[in-house]
Amino acid sequence: MSFFTFLEEKIFEILFQIFFLALVAFLLIFYGIDIVFVIFLSVFFIAVQGAFQWCLYRKKRKTSQHIIDLVDELRESYYIADILPKPKELQNEAYYYALKRACKSMNDEIGKITEEKQEYKEYVESFAHEIKIPISALSLTFDNTKNYTLKKEADKIFKLVEQMLYYARSENTEKDYFVKQLNLGEVMHNVILKFRHALMDNKANIDIHNMDNVVYTDEKWLMFILSQIVQNSIKYFNKQVNRLTIFSQDNGTNILLIIEDNGCGIKSSEISRVFEKGFTGSNRNKSNATGMGLYLSNKLCDRLGLKLNIVSKENEYTRLTITFPKGTVHNF
Repeated sequence: MSFFTFLEEKIFEILFQIFFLALVAFLLIFYGIDIVFVIFLSVFFIAVQGAFQWCLYRKKRKTSQHIIDLVDELRESYYIADILPKPKELQNEAYYYALKRACKSMNDEIGKITEEKQEYKEYVESFAHEIKIPISALSLTFDNTKNYTLKKEADKIFKLVEQMLYYARSENTEKDYFVKQLNLGEVMHNVILKFRHALMDNKANIDIHNMDNVVYTDEKWLMFILSQIVQNSIKYFNKQVNRLTIFSQDNGTNILLIIEDNGCGIKSSEISRVFEKGFTGSNRNKSNATGMGLYLSNKLCDRLGLKLNIVSKENEYTRLTITFPKGTVHNF
């Protein structure tokens, strides 16, 4: 707020003071007081009043800036009413009371929504855990009866349920996070085994090399991330000879895991959006795409302190790189 805006808010008070000053000056002149003295007195009064209003403006501006700073420093700004100093002006007290009531009502509503969200999340996790057991039993039954068509569908349901479970947990990875030493070759071998039937159905050639590097992260979460990436590659295979190339590199400060396929690729206009929730791209031939795989992979990589990058050329290749930072523990 500028000084002139501040004065505009006090226009009635200023007009009254000017009227009072003019009345006093008129009375002084009427009673024979020297006009020069009256003019000097009027100018002095205006100067003192202007200085007083300027000091008042500076004080109020400092107070306003203090409140703004308090709001900016708060992570949960809806708690501002609890730390604001109580004003002394009558009108401001009313605003302060209204703000306190509004913040309390909002905090109560937020608490209620948070509790409901937590209960729903716990229910989803419990459901996903319970439903995985009968799905696994169905898959095993279809495998024993050599009904591979139904087994494939059961496995697809299992993967969707698993994706739902990890999505529910993605906000609180620290509660289910266990860092251990992992050999990338062994982890990748287990992931490939999960998708062996889908890879064989697509007649995919798999080239895995230079996978002896060791990383430190959570095995369960890493396997899920890699599963989503491999599953996404399989989904977008479109060549006569499909190829999946996987290798790792140690560049001194980081360990890189590269997964590249020769599928349909991604348009350059869409590459910046592939990590968005629900984004499936313009390839409408893939009606089973959910747009959740890469979104979850990127989100979980952020949570685990990893970096996921993607480069692609339409109709040629898609390459995803996971960067594992190296710490002092790698030196032992």
